[in-house]
Amino acid sequence: MVRPSAPALVALTAMVIATSACGRDSAPITAAEMASVPGEAIAVLTVGPSQPPIMTKIDHTSAFAIDSNGNLVGKLQGGAIDSARIVSWNRGFTFATADSVMTVGPSGRTMLANNQDAVEGIAHDVASGRSLIWFNTGTRGGTAAQYRHDYVLTSPDAAPLPGSVPGIMLSAAHCGERAFGVVVTFDDLTSDQSMIKHRLFELPINGGEPVLRGEWQWPNMFRSESRTSTCSADGSALFNLYGSADASYDRTGGLGLELVQLDTGTGARIQSHVGMAGHSARSRPNTLTRSGDRLYWINGDDGAVLSIPLNQPSEARKEWELPAKGFGHQATVTGTTVAHIDSHNTPAYTEYDLITGKKMRGPIDLPWLKPIVDSQTESGKTTYAVTGVACLPAPSPQP
Repeated sequence: MVRPSAPALVALTAMVIATSACGRDSAPITAAEMASVPGEAIAVLTVGPSQPPIMTKIDHTSAFAIDSNGNLVGKLQGGAIDSARIVSWNRGFTFATADSVMTVGPSGRTMLANNQDAVEGIAHDVASGRSLIWFNTGTRGGTAAQYRHDYVLTSPDAAPLPGSVPGIMLSAAHCGERAFGVVVTFDDLTSDQSMIKHRLFELPINGGEPVLRGEWQWPNMFRSESRTSTCSADGSALFNLYGSADASYDRTGGLGLELVQLDTGTGARIQSHVGMAGHSARSRPNTLTRSGDRLYWINGDDGAVLSIPLNQPSEARKEWELPAKGFGHQATVTGTTVAHIDSHNTPAYTEYDLITGKKMRGPIDLPWLKPIVDSQTESGKTTYAVTGVACLPAPSPQP
């Protein structure tokens, strides 16, 4: 496992000491700092400030690993970052704080120091464990024309790789050994132009500048509903749902979206209409998933698991519904497993099968989490909340 240099390791270790719980109103929590994923861990969750602004040096974003009984078996901690998320693969996970990006596996941990205030999105490839985290970074020199988004590419068995794209990355995907981002310039995005240029970049996982794969014009307000796109089986196409104030209603007046298939080699696009059958357009982060010839996602408002075929116009089909939804709930899809946290009353963790809705594990009570949720942050500016959750699947069987 690749590790930082000795001076960097000393600094980063000091940064992530895990001696106190989140929140000045909560009692200290005793948990070992994770140098690797504990063997008994089944899931990991992130806790951070519930509301921006995060501009403080004393609040935290933390990752907590739990076992099958709900016991806390490991912790990592860093500076507070807005919109903290976490993604996982076979026995490993990646997440970011304001001062580092951390990838933790069964045999070790890699870390990359950074200086960021907000996560824009995190895409990952479950099979390889690779991920792409990008940040709402800002400008170089203070002009809108120089606005950029920094990103970090991670891998379970290689050093994290930082990079940057010129402009704002609206959505991204990690397909096997390749990573992609759809980018627009800040000036275009904030203009009153009816059509603006979109660019598809490939982000080299071995270093170097982003490679332009295609560019095209789209209506200014035509945007992807998910920050992360999902990939075709061979990685030749990306899928996402798009909509806008002008193009999101069908002929009957009901909400409609567009399924967009984007060629990763050329940026060529295929679009087909999606009727939303009374559901809102909003999707939960890190739930858009391809399984076979269907696209699945979890609605951000009513908790419905929706799906559509990938090869034809269709109305969204409701497969099942999370029994607990709305504010205070987090859900992430890893492969075809839905990891869900209900942080109301006694917080509880549950796993479901994405396709059938069958309960696979839990609910598992997490009483140690209750004093943290809604406790006041150290700065006193906001409160703490669960910001992300991911299961830790068992390793795939070896042939």
